Amino acid sequence: MPRISDIQKADRAKTSASLLSLLNENPVNFISRFVTVDETWLHHFDPESKAQSMAKKHVTSPPPRKFRVVVSARKVRTTVLWDAKGIVLIDYLEHGSTMGYYRNLLS
Repeated sequence: MPRISDIQKADRAKTSASLLSLLNENPVNFISRFVTVDETWLHHFDPESKAQSMAKKHVTSPPPRKFRVVVSARKVRTTVLWDAKGIVLIDYLEHGSTMGYYRNLLS
């Protein structure tokens, strides 16, 4: 297990002291002030509608051949932020975007 640096320890102590101070100031609403985040990859595809799949044909023509429906390999990173009251934000990462994502999301 990696060891944390003295700077990281000091940051954690400072954050803990701040949180303890907030708890002492307002214990009833303490938890409601937190926002939690989680992200996941969602696979998706846009199925063809019945109307889109219908082809005009002559009465004596054989029915058109149907290709097997394959779920596309497209996926999107979905980020959900929520607090004690419920969902605050749902965001879908644009394809190819990565740098500064959370900074831009929360600003």
